[in-house]
Amino acid sequence: MKIEARNTLDNTTIKQINELEAMVQTHDGTYHDIYLDNRFNFDQRMPAFLFAWVENYLIGFLSIYADNIEEAELSVIVHPTYRQQGIATALIEQAKEIIKSFRIADISYISERRFIEKTNYLHRTYQIDWHETEYLMEAKVMVEQEYPEATIQVRKAVMTDARSIASFQAKVFESSFQEAMTYAEGSIGEDDHEIFVFLNQEGDIVGSSSVNTTEEYYYLLGLAVDPNYQGQGFGTQGIYQMMKQLNAEDERLFRLSVEKENAHAKHLYQKNGFGVISEVVYLKE
Repeated sequence: MKIEARNTLDNTTIKQINELEAMVQTHDGTYHDIYLDNRFNFDQRMPAFLFAWVENYLIGFLSIYADNIEEAELSVIVHPTYRQQGIATALIEQAKEIIKSFRIADISYISERRFIEKTNYLHRTYQIDWHETEYLMEAKVMVEQEYPEATIQVRKAVMTDARSIASFQAKVFESSFQEAMTYAEGSIGEDDHEIFVFLNQEGDIVGSSSVNTTEEYYYLLGLAVDPNYQGQGFGTQGIYQMMKQLNAEDERLFRLSVEKENAHAKHLYQKNGFGVISEVVYLKE
């Protein structure tokens, strides 16, 4: 077995990762897809993608996501036939060396409740806070909504929107303005990742949401409504209008994640046709 570390991915390698991931998900009954992009890592020089090869066959993969130096999130998959051979451990140990060299303070591991409950060792090895999990939700068909009047407009963001987006996203997500600005500028106008903005009747940007586009589904993320405009239905209507626009371009499934404890957001998404398909769990050593 050979372990290789890279900071970029080409289309051929992405296809190999996707094939391995599909095999793992079918075997384990899981749904969470690994994020295959380093554009939001705080240092794009960091080798964020680790591969375990047997000759030219991919048997294991690890991704490091770290948009700041406080914490790195690790996702690891291993081919079912090659498990219990130390492959995940070898990938994690090399990832720890990389994380240490970039002075990242902490590590968490992404998994799913269904996989954890099928194994015994994860309970013994890692700490799990079952209150800090996320529901992975999916909508196969849009639920048609009727609003008394169109109180918002929704459109794709342009670069001149970045500062407005960052100003309220920094408040909503409790991040620095610079982090929010980096995220906004890195998302606008990308082929597979875009931001939609929600505008009130005066034309002010009052909310936003991003979308990652895969071959199978649209993944919605980063829903944020300016604190000054929360509680007025902008989030519900914004998501609905955004989904309609995306469906008009190309009909696909929709997916998103929501914190388990955020009952209000979960209800908002359920109104738009989403149901829970999995529970994403974060583990600590």
